[in-house]
Amino acid sequence: MKDMGVTLQQWIDFLDIDQEIIDTLRDFFPLLAPRIDRVSHTFYRRVLNSPEAIKLFADEDSANRALAKQKRHWLEYVFAGRFDRDYVEAALRMGKTHQQRGVDLRLFSGAYAVVLSEVNAIVMENVPDPQQQKRVLRAVNFAVFLDLGFVASVYYDAYTDDLASMAKDLTVSLARAGEYRDADTGEHIHRMAKMCAAVARRLGKDLRWVEQLEAASPLRDVGKIGIPDAILLKPGKLTEEEMAVMRRHSEIGTDIIPDNDHEILQMARRIALTHHERWDGTGYPAGLRGEEIPLEGRIAAVCDVYDALRSQRPYKRPWSHEEAVEYLKQSRGTQFDPAVVDAFLAALPEIEDIWCRYGETPSASSSGAS
Repeated sequence: MKDMGVTLQQWIDFLDIDQEIIDTLRDFFPLLAPRIDRVSHTFYRRVLNSPEAIKLFADEDSANRALAKQKRHWLEYVFAGRFDRDYVEAALRMGKTHQQRGVDLRLFSGAYAVVLSEVNAIVMENVPDPQQQKRVLRAVNFAVFLDLGFVASVYYDAYTDDLASMAKDLTVSLARAGEYRDADTGEHIHRMAKMCAAVARRLGKDLRWVEQLEAASPLRDVGKIGIPDAILLKPGKLTEEEMAVMRRHSEIGTDIIPDNDHEILQMARRIALTHHERWDGTGYPAGLRGEEIPLEGRIAAVCDVYDALRSQRPYKRPWSHEEAVEYLKQSRGTQFDPAVVDAFLAALPEIEDIWCRYGETPSASSSGAS
């Protein structure tokens, strides 16, 4: 999840909550605090009268506990004008709990409307001076709007994080299905994901893009599902006809990966289709050249070849780290994007650490021919 402290500040700026509002909340707090039970009871009655709301709780005791936590949240933070790091942590817990319980945002917003109405009534009844009344109403309204907006932001981010996590799990499962018939192992999936992420960071990509690449890159060869075993598992060199069939896996992959608007799946489709393109335009399936190839495809191409060279295959021994790196250097500017190769080389300490953690066998990292 993104830095919610930044999100809070964005809400504060949007509502133009200044020190005067904070001071007004703190001045009004001694008057409101003894009357907060009135707000809680009104809120409680509304919950108990809503079949949609009451079904969120196992029993009345659990509803009481939840409402007590909400009351503490109002007293300790919202109406005390305390929007600090502790408030962020409290709002994070609340928003995530609401999302996990499946609280409808309409119900959530309605509950805040009940609270605001009751607090406004308390202000009207207990602040007789019109100017002061206006100032206090503005402060409590902005405080409630801030809390509603911020907790809703947490709720939404928790929801989208769940979707991203689900999409990531689906991509890994699909990738394993694609490699189940191949010689690759589950560790290969982890290596590819981690290496691609390491290179992307060296290229200065932002965290969100790096995480999407890490989730999407394992699907690059999912199209191998559609390649016959006689070709996919052949221990020797493929004929030209067999190579033509093998090369179809890139396009088959884009048919298998759903054409969904989710960013991870869209990136996975691009990687599957373009990770065998070459910087000089002699790759497949479309003969794309240079930056016509999406960056994610260019990154996956370098990491995929490095991983394949170091891996054991029926038709070849595993190359050493030094041999694989030398191949990348020699292919810089022909097969591979020079900037991506440079980023890979800059990330070599991290790449080696990934191989230590996810390498296939000790021989995969040893040097020399066997």
